[in-house]
Amino acid sequence: MTQNNNNYHQEISNTSNKTLDTDDNWVKKIWEWADEFELIDSEVPRHKEALLAIKKLEILEPEMNERHSRDVYRVGYIPEELTNLTNLTEINISGIDASHLPQNIGQLTNLTKLSIRHSNLIALPDSIGQLTNLTELFIDESQLEKLPDSIGQLTNLNRMFIGRCKLGALPSSIGQLSRLKILDLIQCDIGELPDSIGQLTNLAKIFISYCPLKHLPANIGHLTNLAEFDLIHCDVRHLPDSIGQLTNLHKLYINHCGLIELPESIGQLHNLTELFISHCPLQQLPTSIVQLTNLIKLDLIHCELNELPNSIGHLANLAELNLISCQLEYLPDSISQLTKLTKLDVIHCVLSDLPDSLAQLTNLEWINLDGNPLENLSTPLLDHLLTIDSVSGLKGQR
Repeated sequence: MTQNNNNYHQEISNTSNKTLDTDDNWVKKIWEWADEFELIDSEVPRHKEALLAIKKLEILEPEMNERHSRDVYRVGYIPEELTNLTNLTEINISGIDASHLPQNIGQLTNLTKLSIRHSNLIALPDSIGQLTNLTELFIDESQLEKLPDSIGQLTNLNRMFIGRCKLGALPSSIGQLSRLKILDLIQCDIGELPDSIGQLTNLAKIFISYCPLKHLPANIGHLTNLAEFDLIHCDVRHLPDSIGQLTNLHKLYINHCGLIELPESIGQLHNLTELFISHCPLQQLPTSIVQLTNLIKLDLIHCELNELPNSIGHLANLAELNLISCQLEYLPDSISQLTKLTKLDVIHCVLSDLPDSLAQLTNLEWINLDGNPLENLSTPLLDHLLTIDSVSGLKGQR
């Protein structure tokens, strides 16, 4: 700290301390902590009345390219005395070189948002369950190994984000988070989800990424309000049959997983509008997939598919079909029934021919057939394809 900064903080502290009595020792300790880590007055007010009234505590570190090292932290610890600031509704701190939060954090009963990023936290205190007004919990870039069972007492929690840590499991008490709508689990060590997750009937979005998750609970179908489900870089090979009970699901996104098949019950997802499956060893689609009559976008990328269902044309609302780096040898004639299709990508597959019925797709605005060994397309079909606004992959067909 510079001499000027020392003088400034000393002056502020001296002025403020005139209003302190012996019962306000904890206030002085907060100011000493703030001075120790060069926190400015807008972060931690040095006037008693302003400090006691503070509602948002925000202490942020510079962006990565400015701080240069992940080993540099903004503060070394969070003092226990901060839990006396009972008017706090939001805490947002990044850069804490400490393994624990204050044990009495549960005293901050007005807290609605708690965000801790880039820390050495290994656990959360049991008293966190007393934060019954908490609606958002974000713990990112930590050493967190477990969550306390008391987490289930956060019955007003709306969103929980746990990312880039050593968390190996969720406590079964998570099923008590009756108002939880968004659950994000990113780069954790979680191998399975507790069965109690099926009790989260208000859950609208699940995002699980870079976790060694091997399977989903059989009762996942109980999440009847789930609208979006993302699985990225997990080890899930099968989806449970109950997934068909997710009747409000609009988006299903599976990327870089070990998925080898989809259950027939997938066809029960009548409100599904987007289905994205990428970098999975999926070899075929269930015939029931053609029952997804509200599907607007279908992406099948880097899979091992060699055919589409013959009745693919039943996907009456499909507007975008992306088939990339699969083993597709042909497109079924029924593709002509996809009258709302505006975009068709069949890239780096093994198509040698196209059905003449493709010419009936009069709403097609984009077609990309790059990387296919196409040969001898019929003249009427070729004439039609060349009228489309954006065409690629037909070079040499004339």
